[in-house]
Amino acid sequence: MTQQPHHPFKESDYQHMLDAMFVKQNEELWSRLREQIAEEQRVDELSKAIGIDDKELIQSLLDMGITARSMAALTMYPMVSVAYADGILGIEERDLIMKMAGEWNMKPGDPGFEVLNDWLSSGPTEDGLATWQKYMQAILAQMNPQQVAEMKECIMKRSRAVAMAVGDVLGRFGDRTNKAEDARLAEIEATFP
Repeated sequence: MTQQPHHPFKESDYQHMLDAMFVKQNEELWSRLREQIAEEQRVDELSKAIGIDDKELIQSLLDMGITARSMAALTMYPMVSVAYADGILGIEERDLIMKMAGEWNMKPGDPGFEVLNDWLSSGPTEDGLATWQKYMQAILAQMNPQQVAEMKECIMKRSRAVAMAVGDVLGRFGDRTNKAEDARLAEIEATFP
């Protein structure tokens, strides 16, 4: 029987070996912790920005791409929703929405503009309008009747303009919206008291 060479093994070597074995696991744990902390900070920032503590609503807004810095895009969500009501975003609708964004000082590179651009590229999410409505109801509860009326008028006017954008170009007479757009406009209007 041959004898194995004897290697002196110090306790520090043993600790290094253990550390090496668990480095990957520890890095993953630290990474998850950092992500969790960052997510909690995003929730807190958005909650403070809009003055709402409903964590479920805040998470839904974050899932839509809304952050404290991109809140301006949320005012444009009904227009995007109307533009996609029939399943297709027309060039005229996109151009009008981008013009409206410019009127509200949203510019390329701004977080709100980038979120809006993403919505225009990928379309509204399945539950996006419901999330927007829940957000609006929370905001409207903090407004006086005149402010609510002004908000409704502004959003409905712009949403109707988007619905009629293609009709204006085609030169149709009479009703320039389709049934899907009319239904979406009714959903948006029902948000307001």
